[in-house]
Amino acid sequence: MNSSEQFKHYTDKVCEQIRWKKAHGIVAQEIENHLIDQKNAYMDMGDSESTAEEKALLQMGDPVAVGAALDGTHKPAPQWGMMGLVMVLFLIGAVIQFLFMKNMLLDTDFQSASLNTLVIFLPISLAVFFIAYFLDFSFFGKFPYAFPAALLITYIISHFFGLERFVGGYLYIQTGMFLGNFFISPATLSLIFPLAFCGLFYHLRNRGNKGFFLGGLAAVFFCLQLMFWRTASGLFLFLLSAGMLMVFAAKQNWFGNRAKHLLFLFILVAVIALVFIVVSDPYYHARFIDLTAKIHPETEPNGTGYLSLFLRDMLEHSVFIGKDTSIDLLSSYGDVFLTEFRSAYLLTYLTYQYGWTVSIGLVLLLTVFLVFGFRKCLKQKSILGQMISLSILCTFTAEVLIYIITNLGYPILAPISLPFLSYGINGMLFNMFLAGILLSVFRTGEVYRDSTKPVINESKFIQWDDGKLIISFK
Repeated sequence: MNSSEQFKHYTDKVCEQIRWKKAHGIVAQEIENHLIDQKNAYMDMGDSESTAEEKALLQMGDPVAVGAALDGTHKPAPQWGMMGLVMVLFLIGAVIQFLFMKNMLLDTDFQSASLNTLVIFLPISLAVFFIAYFLDFSFFGKFPYAFPAALLITYIISHFFGLERFVGGYLYIQTGMFLGNFFISPATLSLIFPLAFCGLFYHLRNRGNKGFFLGGLAAVFFCLQLMFWRTASGLFLFLLSAGMLMVFAAKQNWFGNRAKHLLFLFILVAVIALVFIVVSDPYYHARFIDLTAKIHPETEPNGTGYLSLFLRDMLEHSVFIGKDTSIDLLSSYGDVFLTEFRSAYLLTYLTYQYGWTVSIGLVLLLTVFLVFGFRKCLKQKSILGQMISLSILCTFTAEVLIYIITNLGYPILAPISLPFLSYGINGMLFNMFLAGILLSVFRTGEVYRDSTKPVINESKFIQWDDGKLIISFK
């Protein structure tokens, strides 16, 4: 039985007292459902429809008083704790960069250019964080093709219009006419890929097993784009983040109870595809061959293993607190090489320069941020909120893991960034954007509700017959 105009008027009056407009929809729905249930209960007891409505409204009480009470409980959760952690890490990162320039950079022109970059882009990164923080995260569910399309267009323009440049052995996209002499790294751009995949994956959830299969194909497409951009680190980061998202979705039965079988199929296909890429692609084949020298650098001390040996040498001459003044390993290197320590090898540098306590303390701060984030992620009431927060947290986790492994002297993958701390315009902008979106989910996710479309049972699309997996596209 539908609600009457009296119920509609009552809920409107309640919502007028609630200042947070995003909460109006869910509050109105809950009150209407309660009124209808109460009305039906009175009618079952023998009351007429009009009498039952009046009794239900009388039991609910004065709409102004109810709305005022709900106004106190329905408001955004600012997330002061996690925001404080982000701000602390961000400020620590800024201080570290200024100290690095003061103590390590010898060329005054180079130092001045680095200082100007920090002065300009640190405030911009902070602004990006707050813009994302106040952004409605449901955008990714409403417009699932926006980010994937933007990434695809970026690849097409950069690849076919000659905007790709190799700088210091790394591939960059030169923005040229759009942002002047500004370069975007595909490796740091890969930080956005899991979030782009997340919106698309969420959009497909109501298609059941077929949707899960299409989501897997989308993941393959993202992997191909990263592979063509020659970013092994970005590929690993996306595989970890998207893989965890698909595992979690299958476990939660968001795509139906047969998605777990498809997940196993995709894992098998992913392993075969990775082996094929390593064997057939010269770039990735060379990277794979170099793994031995990076893990056992003594086999090529003057070649591929040089960096590993140097990083391990710095760690061996590090003390728990302070610096070992008996040896100076950095004095013989120029500014260009030293700048790598503020971006790619910051933890190694901090350990060598200030002691293990500093680097361990920073890793612990990042760990606290991630642990609190995962706890809040699992408490989200909406599928979209859980998907977005999980994809972002897995992205941060992959970043930190790659960075720590490299800084321990095992540069198997090139580090992308140490979130909020290491130098790098691209990395800082993208990480602050992701942190803002993450906190936006935690701030307003309480009132977001997914669409109530039932999950389609694709029994004809995926079938098991005599131990065989049958996929039908009819």
